Amino acid sequence: MSVRSGLRLLVLSALLLGACAAAPRPAARDLPPVQVLANAADGEVTVNVLELICQSCAEHIIAGCRNIPGVAAVDVDRKEKLLTLHFDSSFTTRERVLAAVDEVVATVP
Repeated sequence: MSVRSGLRLLVLSALLLGACAAAPRPAARDLPPVQVLANAADGEVTVNVLELICQSCAEHIIAGCRNIPGVAAVDVDRKEKLLTLHFDSSFTTRERVLAAVDEVVATVP
């Protein structure tokens, strides 16, 4: 009986873990662009990113955002689906950072 329960748990875990990666993603982004929630200071912007659902998606988005030219740091709140990007305003603009974030999110596998 415990082997059967263990097998069920294993199958259920595998299905849950694979759900994010197994879902087919459209080639073009069909969700609205990321939404700016706050501009705390010059060189900082907080955006709502609906795709911050699973750990794998979040890691992909965070890594991509860290590679945006001019971005110095990225803070994430997965529970609230928020990203705060700290960037060098002498190197790039808020609009460029937001466009790059949208491009990164559109590449989530």
